[in-house]
Amino acid sequence: MLTAIVYAILFSLLTIMVIGSLKARFLALFLGIVLFPLGISFLQSPTVRPQDLFLYGFLFVSCIKDRQHLFEDLKAFPLKIFLLLILICHFASVYFNEGFAVKQFYACTREFIELYGYLLAAFLITRHSSIDDIMKGLYSITVVICIFGILEILLQGNYPYTYICRAFPIYSGYHSLDSIVTCIRDYRIRAMLTTAHPTAYGTLLCCLFMLFVSLWNKPNWEKKNLAILYTLLTLNLFLSGSRTGMVCAAIGAFLIFLQKRSIMLKIACIGICFFISAAYINMAIDEFSKESQGSSLSMRQQQLLFTFFQIQQSPIFGNGVGYTKNVFDYDDEGRPINDADIGGLESIVFKTLIDYGAIGLFAYYLYSIGLFFIFFRRRKNSWAASIGYELVFCSTLFFTLSGHIGNNTAFVFLIEGLLMGHIYKEHSLEGIEDAQQVEKITES
Repeated sequence: MLTAIVYAILFSLLTIMVIGSLKARFLALFLGIVLFPLGISFLQSPTVRPQDLFLYGFLFVSCIKDRQHLFEDLKAFPLKIFLLLILICHFASVYFNEGFAVKQFYACTREFIELYGYLLAAFLITRHSSIDDIMKGLYSITVVICIFGILEILLQGNYPYTYICRAFPIYSGYHSLDSIVTCIRDYRIRAMLTTAHPTAYGTLLCCLFMLFVSLWNKPNWEKKNLAILYTLLTLNLFLSGSRTGMVCAAIGAFLIFLQKRSIMLKIACIGICFFISAAYINMAIDEFSKESQGSSLSMRQQQLLFTFFQIQQSPIFGNGVGYTKNVFDYDDEGRPINDADIGGLESIVFKTLIDYGAIGLFAYYLYSIGLFFIFFRRRKNSWAASIGYELVFCSTLFFTLSGHIGNNTAFVFLIEGLLMGHIYKEHSLEGIEDAQQVEKITES
């Protein structure tokens, strides 16, 4: 019965994505990515997962239903050069390690699409739909997500994740499904919902928190409803136990607060934060040095040394796509689990250096800088741009500190693509209005 319900939800969302409006298609994609973790699949070789159906299905439907303006949308997509550079660097890594290995180029291409495809998907949607309508739909979804996150802690078990994973023929997860899955430990309360890892859940909550905090002064949003949502998101951030998520959400809210403040207040706030950080730096080091309670400074040092030894043979081009999967056993969250001293590679820096070398890491941060300035230079003309560059900064900080865990990149890229599509839609409308005004002046 529960398996039937899971499949009914899956195919209902896929159906909505095919026949629904632009808003419905985006919300179905977002829900599908949140509900169905990476560790479940229909087939193993080639890997066919529910998330693959949502992403590739969405892009295919967009090519069919939106074909009349697809070329213009692709032409307007501002990240083409940056993403092409990343793909070339990844291909170079494959070539210099494997030669013309078709299988490796296929794996590299899939990894690239399944990582950055969400940016394009969200961009295509908001180019031709109202972001306000989408945000109202996201509000309802976020409230439900937060309620289930609280229930996970109250019930001492993650029932949605367990039953969803049990419904699929292939499960590659680290958690045993023989009993109800839980991430709650004696020393730490952690919720993850269906995102496969508490840190991935923290990423999702951090993005949603920053997105909705930016709406506080918007006239078409009731502050009472937003205050309720902020409370739920803050509570869930603490329940996730994601320290990186909490820090990035706090930094994001702080940056949003400072947007329209005087320069003296900004300087004063930055100074206060500096002195608070200096006062509590020793306390932070002591906390992060407790080996039994998550990441520690010594563990990061071990990861850095491990990365250094792994790239000695090929520091420029790395060891090739998926190399880190050969030196580690991976769980469904995409995290290495077989070395207690190293504890995995908890930074995008380590994994990218090992797989793709210095050129891959350079291309990644060049893309991040490019996306940051796409938003930053439009910050005075659009609220979406003003929150966009802050989200890029916080997400880059998040991935640098905690890495790509589960599908946390998809959550970030969907929100960033949503905002990016909106500002380019505004830019197009301004261009049309200017052309109409010129035409009227010419006629008169």
